[in-house]
Amino acid sequence: MIFKEQFLAIQAYFMYHIENTLMNEHRKEETMAFTNTRGRYASFGVVTSLPDDIIDSFWYIIDNFLKGVFELDELLRFELINHQGKLTFRFSEASLSTTVSFDFNDAFDPFFPREIFVTDNNGKETIMLPDEYALM
Repeated sequence: MIFKEQFLAIQAYFMYHIENTLMNEHRKEETMAFTNTRGRYASFGVVTSLPDDIIDSFWYIIDNFLKGVFELDELLRFELINHQGKLTFRFSEASLSTTVSFDFNDAFDPFFPREIFVTDNNGKETIMLPDEYALM
């Protein structure tokens, strides 16, 4: 598992060596999810079950480690995992065979929801619980 500081170094190396294939002028940024942010929101279920700093961590991960590295779908899935008492975010999406885990120093709480969805609906990005997403 990788902590924020270590991941920044890996990200810089990764971006330097493959940015030409991932960020060429032929790719259409405006058609990809999470590239045209008009607003960011958290659902009632998320706000009442996670602290503010944990909610902000989702945006931190998306902005610093996922955008420009992966072609993101409109629906991102995260699992919140207990890793030696600390919180790990595991990212996945249907179109990727890869999963990526992000270790944070925040304490894991067994009452945190196990799964979180982040959606992009024409620039309105929302963090929500799976049950809330099912109601859309």
